[in-house]
Amino acid sequence: MSDDERDYGARRTYQHRCAQDQAYDWATRATAEYNDAVRHEDDARERQQYDSGWQRDRAAESRTLAQLHGVRSTEALSLATMWADVAQALAHGELPVTSVLEARGDSDGAELAQG
Repeated sequence: MSDDERDYGARRTYQHRCAQDQAYDWATRATAEYNDAVRHEDDARERQQYDSGWQRDRAAESRTLAQLHGVRSTEALSLATMWADVAQALAHGELPVTSVLEARGDSDGAELAQG
């Protein structure tokens, strides 16, 4: 096997691993955001039982936060799915190595809406 063939295989393996890492990171983020949305919605339902104006305001705030985290969860799930598709395409040789970006984005959620 020539050096070019080894380099090509190494690049494909590296990019496949990077795509898998991105898919996992975004799936983990989607799960965390979903759990936050559920927690805020549960808090809103709990507070909605009280007659106090303060509790109603907190319930509305919790509902808003639940919606925000729900949107973030949906966005992160879309990114996880995209990266999983890229990883699968690389594994099956459907994508040339040059079509995958070398730069990895920071998956800490900076791309998502800040809350």
